[in-house]
Amino acid sequence: MSNNTSVSNSIDHIFRSEYSKLVSILVGKFGANCIDVIEDAIQEALYKAMRMWSYQESPKDPGKWLYRVAHNQVIDTLRRSNKSVEYNPELEKGEESPHSMNEHSIDDDQLMMIFACCHPSMKESEQIMLSLKLLCGFSNKEIARAFMKNTEAVKKAITRAKQKFKEEVGELQLPNEGQLMGRVRAVIKVIYLIFNNGYTAVEGESLLKKDVCEDAIRLALIIHQKEGYSAPELKALLSLMLFNFSRFDARVSDELELLTLDKQDRSKWDKELMNRAHIFFGQSASGQSFSRYHFESAIAREHALAQSFENTNWKQILDLYNLMNRYYPSPTVSLNRIVAIDQAEGAKSALKQLNNLNGKNYTNNHLYYAIKGDLEIKLNNKGAKDSLLKAIDLTDNLKERGFLKSKLACLH
Repeated sequence: MSNNTSVSNSIDHIFRSEYSKLVSILVGKFGANCIDVIEDAIQEALYKAMRMWSYQESPKDPGKWLYRVAHNQVIDTLRRSNKSVEYNPELEKGEESPHSMNEHSIDDDQLMMIFACCHPSMKESEQIMLSLKLLCGFSNKEIARAFMKNTEAVKKAITRAKQKFKEEVGELQLPNEGQLMGRVRAVIKVIYLIFNNGYTAVEGESLLKKDVCEDAIRLALIIHQKEGYSAPELKALLSLMLFNFSRFDARVSDELELLTLDKQDRSKWDKELMNRAHIFFGQSASGQSFSRYHFESAIAREHALAQSFENTNWKQILDLYNLMNRYYPSPTVSLNRIVAIDQAEGAKSALKQLNNLNGKNYTNNHLYYAIKGDLEIKLNNKGAKDSLLKAIDLTDNLKERGFLKSKLACLH
């Protein structure tokens, strides 16, 4: 790996881990109306870091450096502006680094920010997109995949959401007691999508973004630790994320190739994280409803309980997917259910069920064709090659594409 690539990866990791802190603290100081200026300032801080740290040693506290550069950039922009943003000279006083504040204060800033991104004046889809954009710095393309929408539509939706954010939020604050549970559910969905986006990265060579997953878990724990905020759905989500995250390091080989569940070395699964996941799973049963997070966590728990892939209770997993497909249907649930049918009933039954799925949510989905190709290989069907080629064409991830190409090569 070249030095420039190493520096770029290091900066990307720092940027991901610090982004929500920077946005939250700067919005808390300058107000929601300055969000465009704040975003631009943070991006400028990143560009300066990439230029400077490529030829000189990075600072001991890179987060503090990024904050100061971004803060000063906001001040400079507001000082020059007398049209779209009202500049208040008092904002220059008492500059405070996020790293000079205590962790409790930082957590509160981020908690208020994610509730602000989930303001009830916005549609649910806008809340989620805005949170992914502002709290994690996701690209429009990453958000588009999470929603199975085209990038241009997502860009327009985020623009509308940011306008509502500027008009409605004002100063950061926590929701009142009457609004709390509804707002918490919207936040839980945001965190769920953040984790999923990190667990299966969208673009480039990296298939997994560990820091993004860690950020999602951290945000969930911030809410969980706030008295009166931890709903059963949140505990189920924490259980789900910890079960999945416990397998993180086992999902990629030493050669950085993707490893499916049957190929993973289970001794690399993090037992401590699994134990924490089991605890949250038990605590999540305190409510009267069974959310989609409960279903997914129960499925992840079945995988965690299995000593080997062969000993997995696929019948129980299929039963859970059948129930989930009834109460919380989605293309992802339908496709995962097909995988469970393959293991519980065989490839022939699974392919028959897969062929019954239709619509653009499937025909534009690389997972649909990847699963179809795998089933056709097992059944020695001639269509396997075409299905795998279609899956390769539809994925943007180079690691995932390489995995599919290796399957394709085995056909020759």
